[in-house]
Amino acid sequence: MSCNNDENEIIPPREESDQVIQDKNNIETFLSTHFYNYEEFQNNDIIPELVFDTISAENSNKIPLINQVLKQTANYTTNEGETIEHPIYALIANEGIGNSPTKADSVYLSYEGILLDKTLFDRSFAPIWFDLTTVVQGFREGMPNLRPGEFSVDSNNVTTFENYGYGAIFMPSRLAYYNNASGLIPEYSSLIFKIKMFLVKETDHDGDGIPSGEEYDNDGNGLPDDNDEDGRPDYLDNDDL
Repeated sequence: MSCNNDENEIIPPREESDQVIQDKNNIETFLSTHFYNYEEFQNNDIIPELVFDTISAENSNKIPLINQVLKQTANYTTNEGETIEHPIYALIANEGIGNSPTKADSVYLSYEGILLDKTLFDRSFAPIWFDLTTVVQGFREGMPNLRPGEFSVDSNNVTTFENYGYGAIFMPSRLAYYNNASGLIPEYSSLIFKIKMFLVKETDHDGDGIPSGEEYDNDGNGLPDDNDEDGRPDYLDNDDL
């Protein structure tokens, strides 16, 4: 007798073209059926917490997110060299006042990550520094939509941030973890990140005097540039051409 061990069966990834459509439909369904507390942001001197809620009953007259987000496309280049466009959406609840980061800068922020069913999978209440070259592509692609704020330090050495950028990025699964489950994130999950952007630091990873943002992805294929084709991306290569 023989039997198949389904637990050891290797399932190939889904077709990219099909998943792009599925992710787009899933995200736009969420955006069409939900709103955020925009009235609180308009009528409050203190930046409130960003909250998503369903458009129904007493909320039926609210403006849906689909009418308030910025839609852009981000390219993902597969291992086979095919470049595919993926939709990404950004909500700017509070824009901020400083200079936006590039895709290769470092940012000081707090965040909350949720699935489309609003399940919380990650969060950082306390601000943390991120090098944007090390995060998932959707996070990196969406960050230039927000700007940092300003801060003051009181006599007790307590830092207060004001006028900072606050918003959300809605990204398809390919620009996140795609067919890899991660913690509470199932495979093929589109993700939402709520982000408070406090500070931006221009970064020069290889110390060549050229900001990494000018060397990172100038051809827009979603990959770091490597002009001298030595296998080391330009932003990490101080002798690139």
